[in-house]
Amino acid sequence: MENQMQAWMKTIRQLFSPETLTHLAQETGFIQRKRALTAEAFLTLCAWGDGSLAQQSLQRLCTSLTLRHDCSLSSEGLNQRFTERAVAFLREVFFLLLQRQRPLLWSTIQTYRTCFTRLRILDSTSFLVPADYGEDYRGSVSSGAKIQFEYDLLSGACLQLCVQSANDSDARFAYHAQHTILPNDLCIRDLGFFSVAALTEIDARGAYYITRLRSDMKVYIKENSQWKEWDWESLGNQLKEGESVEMEHVYIGHERLYIPRLIFRRLTEEEWQKRMAYVRKREKRKGKALTRQTLEQKKYHILLTNLPQESFDGQQVYEL
Repeated sequence: MENQMQAWMKTIRQLFSPETLTHLAQETGFIQRKRALTAEAFLTLCAWGDGSLAQQSLQRLCTSLTLRHDCSLSSEGLNQRFTERAVAFLREVFFLLLQRQRPLLWSTIQTYRTCFTRLRILDSTSFLVPADYGEDYRGSVSSGAKIQFEYDLLSGACLQLCVQSANDSDARFAYHAQHTILPNDLCIRDLGFFSVAALTEIDARGAYYITRLRSDMKVYIKENSQWKEWDWESLGNQLKEGESVEMEHVYIGHERLYIPRLIFRRLTEEEWQKRMAYVRKREKRKGKALTRQTLEQKKYHILLTNLPQESFDGQQVYEL
């Protein structure tokens, strides 16, 4: 953890000088005069804090500031720094970091700008909050909050930024936000946002989607003029590492939603090991092991999309 924090601080200093962070803090009103607590120290504290910030005592956070930033501050003095102005400062840093990423993606942005109105990336993150907030922010076992964030890669604009209870459904949030989708938008979402209703609505609005297939969803393909359930395991055993195949015109789920294209790719050994490390970590945290079928399916990327094949081949879809 200490090595990671030092690496993070080095990266932050390469992106922002202490003077830049101080200027941002002054613009947002977080710092109005010279104080012991610097903008850089506060940013580091909120980003690391020896784990979850909400779980640390004020005294422990003050100790961390003293050890790492030579900043002597009382518990009450630190408590008074967590204000709306502090939130505004952190928000400005966050959006500047997003803007710094865009030049790295400039060639990609230029390519897709001619194809899509917006390239929408939606994701969420959850975290624990003190029990005092339990009435407003509920988690599965204790108080928790979730941030929903949607970003347009082409313009750099924030499309949605919402705070809700940790146990609120990602899929429900995505479905209720469908009215913001415009024709020719491309929506890229994590598996948690998957729902047949959402895909149907995106397509109906003249927009596009790329999503992974949920492990419990059945796929139906046409063979010899008959629709039958797809045996993905047999096909997967024939693929080499990194190899992919594409299937057109399939149906998924009990609703038999029509999907123009399905891209099936076997992971490389390196990709598989990374995915399994993440899977085992989640299993341990949730105390629940995945079924054999679900684990087997983790060896593959199964992507669904309504992008026209003449515009994007399977490899381009996978890279997106």
